[in-house]
Amino acid sequence: MLIRKLNTGLKKRLPALDRLSKDNSGIAAIEFAFVMPVLIGFYFGMTEVTMGIIADRKVDHATSVTGDLATQLPTLDAVELSDVMTAALAVLEVPSSRINELSIELNSYQMMSDGTVNQVGYARLGPAISAGGPAIYDPSGLSDQLFNAQSGVVVARMNYTYTPTTLFFLDKVTFSETFIMKPRKSISVPFDQGGQTNFTCTAATNLTVSCNPT
Repeated sequence: MLIRKLNTGLKKRLPALDRLSKDNSGIAAIEFAFVMPVLIGFYFGMTEVTMGIIADRKVDHATSVTGDLATQLPTLDAVELSDVMTAALAVLEVPSSRINELSIELNSYQMMSDGTVNQVGYARLGPAISAGGPAIYDPSGLSDQLFNAQSGVVVARMNYTYTPTTLFFLDKVTFSETFIMKPRKSISVPFDQGGQTNFTCTAATNLTVSCNPT
């Protein structure tokens, strides 16, 4: 009797259980809930990688522009150095709020006939160089074909600390670049303002740079 009642009850419920087993209307929502976080993470990750690559390219370009402009004149005074640094900021397109995360350094060297190396110009915007090379640049390792008694060199270096714009939990990355170029109109490019060859540069909030001898 009991078995018969159980069979009868199961027969009554089987259609409902059968319909429930075939009902897959919520599967798409469940799959979406699993996949969506992955897609969002992938989207922001690709965005961050793209932004980082763009920032790195700008650092490369701005450094080359700095060195290129610095070698177009036989000498550079405070006004001309200010113009070079201002042009570098314009190319880099760094926000004024992040100017403290940027370092631009210009070194100019001349080799004497006896092989002695003289630094005939130095200018820096921001803190000392901390990535991509030593804090104090050493030109002794340059090729004789590039740096010799008949041709000095101008070395432009840049550091820019990139802060992630979307994934804020990621660490900051410091992009660095070094650009070396020979003078175009003279053997060397001395920096000179009243006999001074070392300059410290500062940027205003409008990203206009002012360099002064130190």
